[in-house]
Amino acid sequence: MDPRTATRAGELLALLEAGAPVGWNRVTLDVWANVLSYELSASAQDAQGRFAGEVRLAEITDQLQELREEMYEEGRGTWLSARFVLHRGGEPEVTFNFDEDPRWSPELHPMMFVRDLEAFPRTDEHVPDWLRETVERGLELQRAHEAGLDRQ
Repeated sequence: MDPRTATRAGELLALLEAGAPVGWNRVTLDVWANVLSYELSASAQDAQGRFAGEVRLAEITDQLQELREEMYEEGRGTWLSARFVLHRGGEPEVTFNFDEDPRWSPELHPMMFVRDLEAFPRTDEHVPDWLRETVERGLELQRAHEAGLDRQ
């Protein structure tokens, strides 16, 4: 991770820690990211592995968006999902998924992936099969919609 990206990730981890409930031992933030939408899931556990309370995520989406933009690599794209894990008294874990289907639930409309690929272009060799199929389906839907408008 380059220094600017490491700084941004550190800011995100600090926000996550600030939003953690009293008595937390482990806090996990899972992120699904698209240029048009973000989905966040956070959990906190105490030392016995039990639910420790709600994690407040105020102001974190803007930081995630900026991190995603900073991590864009020409031709490769940017991350599609990420996981941030804090361990009390231990080193944080940060992982980014650039290629695997992030498996949104509910699924995003295929056009959202078209827009994401427009915002963060990838060369052909960096477009995984699942993304290629999703984008093709989105473009087919767009063409059908435009054809329907032309007939009206």
